[in-house]
Amino acid sequence: MNKKFKKIVGIGITLMFLSSLTMECYLVDGVASIGSFGLIAFLLGWLNFDQIGLIWLANPLFLISLFQFFFSKKLNLALVSSLIASFLAFSFLRIDEIIKNEGGSSGQITEYLLGYWLWTTSIILLSITLISNKVLENKKTMHNNV
Repeated sequence: MNKKFKKIVGIGITLMFLSSLTMECYLVDGVASIGSFGLIAFLLGWLNFDQIGLIWLANPLFLISLFQFFFSKKLNLALVSSLIASFLAFSFLRIDEIIKNEGGSSGQITEYLLGYWLWTTSIILLSITLISNKVLENKKTMHNNV
């Protein structure tokens, strides 16, 4: 993958991720909750000491992958961490209830909104890009060895 294309793809993925932070991600009992806004979910999601806290780890794994994508020649760590982040991001779809207010009461997640889908898509696109890069790298290595 040439550097210009890599830079354009990386910036696009970064902008998609950042835009997800400016939007509502889900509805709880049919309404937006304090934690459903992307930036709040990003900053405070780790405070859930259950499955949600584990899923929140998709964020640092994605950021590690993105950093590696931009600044490292070896992308094995980026690939592994982005694949784990993708799995975690999709696993949020399996969550039925989530804290809906400062009092700690829970509610049913009734809808996933654009913020969630942009967040997940940015993580998956990075994984797909890294997989494609790995395939191209392997083809190049095999071609050079022939």
